Amino acid sequence: MQVIEKWAPKGETIYMDGKRYLNCIFTECKIVYGGGDVMWENTQFINCQLVFDGAAQRTIAYLTNLGLMKPPAGMPGPAAPSSSGPN
Repeated sequence: MQVIEKWAPKGETIYMDGKRYLNCIFTECKIVYGGGDVMWENTQFINCQLVFDGAAQRTIAYLTNLGLMKPPAGMPGPAAPSSSGPN
């Protein structure tokens, strides 16, 4: 896992997977999580946007369709059930 220390990006798109963040401050960043390993210690997120991608996005959609969670802002809700028989 890549270790990133004392980093303070502003207004950037950050792909979190596969990294360990130590003593970082993210300001107004787009934080992209794809479902991989990620760690942070003593790290701050100031006015950031969290985006799910890849496996993480599919997991959110699956749990939403099962009714186990509400969709995050910006993600569509579950699809309407289709008819399984003649009307």
